[in-house]
Amino acid sequence: MDDLFEHLMESERDKAINGFYTHFIVFLSVIAGLAVVNLISGDAFWIQWVVLGWGLGIALHAFLIFVRRPQQEQKLRELRRLREQKRQSGAAPAGEPASGSGPANSV
Repeated sequence: MDDLFEHLMESERDKAINGFYTHFIVFLSVIAGLAVVNLISGDAFWIQWVVLGWGLGIALHAFLIFVRRPQQEQKLRELRRLREQKRQSGAAPAGEPASGSGPANSV
């Protein structure tokens, strides 16, 4: 079943976004459980340190997925577009022979 799910995901970006949301759901679940443990134990309030540390990891993950990756994809698209334009401008115009063969060169 997992193979089918992986097959249905259309792009690497979809996989990355899905990975982020999975990470976020696990974060919320674990933090909720730890908060209950912290409240029941009655000791000093320590959950904020876990939230701070893991939260920074979540923030970095979100930055990489939603900010950095689209910037990289845009750069790659621009490079491909420029390469394609360069390739097309280097080709002979339509209707003209690319080499010296043709009726004008025949004697």
